[in-house]
Amino acid sequence: MGKTKHIFTSLFLFFTITSTFSQSEEIKDLPQLFKDREYQEVIDILSSEDEKRELSLDELFYLTKAYGRMGQYSNGLVYAERMKNICLAQKDTTNLVRALNLKAENVIDLGRYEIGVKFCEEASTVFRTQDSLEYQKLCFKWGMMLYHTQQFKDAYDVYNKITHKPYRELSLFTNNYALTLMGIEKWDEALKYLKKSISLDNSTGKNTSINLSNMANIYINLKQWKQAEIHLDSAVKSLQKGNSLIARKAIYNNYFELFKKQNNIEKAMFTLDEIEKINQDIFNQKVNEKLQALESANSSKVSLTKKVKVIDDQLQLSQRQMLWGAVISLLLIIGLLTTLFIYKYRNIMAAHENVLVEQKLLRSQMTPHFIFNSLSVLQGMILNKEDRKAVSYLSKFSKLLRLILENSREKLVQLEDELNAVQHYADLQNMRSQNQFTYTLTFKNKLPSQNILIPPMLIQPFVENAIEHGFKKDFINAKIDVDILFKDNKLTCIISDNGIGVDSDTNKSNSKKKSLATKITSERLKIISREFKMESGVHVQDRQQFNEKGTLVTLILPYKINKDA
Repeated sequence: MGKTKHIFTSLFLFFTITSTFSQSEEIKDLPQLFKDREYQEVIDILSSEDEKRELSLDELFYLTKAYGRMGQYSNGLVYAERMKNICLAQKDTTNLVRALNLKAENVIDLGRYEIGVKFCEEASTVFRTQDSLEYQKLCFKWGMMLYHTQQFKDAYDVYNKITHKPYRELSLFTNNYALTLMGIEKWDEALKYLKKSISLDNSTGKNTSINLSNMANIYINLKQWKQAEIHLDSAVKSLQKGNSLIARKAIYNNYFELFKKQNNIEKAMFTLDEIEKINQDIFNQKVNEKLQALESANSSKVSLTKKVKVIDDQLQLSQRQMLWGAVISLLLIIGLLTTLFIYKYRNIMAAHENVLVEQKLLRSQMTPHFIFNSLSVLQGMILNKEDRKAVSYLSKFSKLLRLILENSREKLVQLEDELNAVQHYADLQNMRSQNQFTYTLTFKNKLPSQNILIPPMLIQPFVENAIEHGFKKDFINAKIDVDILFKDNKLTCIISDNGIGVDSDTNKSNSKKKSLATKITSERLKIISREFKMESGVHVQDRQQFNEKGTLVTLILPYKINKDA
């Protein structure tokens, strides 16, 4: 039976390969379709062909590019990876460098900058001398990913590797190069390149709003307020309907910085409201992209099962039924959870009227970031057919999401509920992380009451810092301990890990993120302390001073005892 199936499979593959030429003749002119911006038609044609036969490398190239142009970056990344693997198997270096550039495009569009930097560093070793132009194309993406991870000097050095004159005359180069110059605070030179970029865009009829906004940012740093406001007003006027939400947000972020530095609180608060509206639109857009990517992934699986059906019809039928049932069920659950989250999130935003400016800006971005990452992990489990793990992850995710939604509506929450949320968060991170860690919660002594209320979201950011930045790759026996202590009428939470410690963390981007979390929490505690009329604060130490490894965070929490409970 095994030999019969092997012979049948070989004959099937031979027939598929020999019939490729006649089938490919029926496809319309792909380069012309792409030139005419008929991206969806390219996707429809090649997806249909992919069900019948193996696509050529040129066809995979156009399919990947079309997905990118349609904003379906997750699908583009899948096909870029497929093209890369085929090129490696065939030892086709010429097409391999094209595939690497495609993958870099989708990685930067997905905002996975740290992963993208590492990928570009590894990919750069593949390019040969004759691949100079393709290598310089890679530098466009590499430089921007370094810029977005705040490695400004490295971004500047990478962009200087782009020496091909036609490339350096592109507005894409002049604009991005200006950003790297802004990163290393070469303001005058950055202005020169931005003006050149605006001139190029005007000559080709392109929109100049982003360049005008970047020029305003330079004038803000130079404290030339009038020039900054003039350029921001011009940027808003030049905004068009097709401009991305990210571009619109960048302009209003610069308005916010301008008014904030001018101490114009009224205008700053108005601008912040606009930013929150844009954040909501971005959130809805990204949720739709995730769901669309899941649907497309499902469609790809159907295409694969059609091929398998020719080889073994009965096995395909049972697998197809199970796969459809699992995927559709999970899609329905994700859709319901997403709808619930959007509804709850909008209500929370409407209810918060008197929160400080920095606190409002942080909360408008924190929860969507967590949701997007969780959806990506869940998508990966579905694609890898890890059904049981996906169901377990979804169960824990829904519990945590419910706690986040409930707690975020309240000014004060039960200490027990807040600790449960941290526990669920740690469990989820353990499921998605390659570095497993042990999480332990201990009550050092008896609490004065079971009904202690504390402000929400004070403990979780420091547990997140320990997980994300405390442990290097392949760290063994990682531990995070959370101790609750009540003494002298003070409620103290001690968070400790056995990782690399704060003094050993040389990554500038990570250090800035952790110091920002500490600063915002510290300012928030000061405000709450005045309201509660009790002492509170946060203190971060490297355990090296105690001849131990890791980081020690001491939180003195403001609290109230609910006597009505």
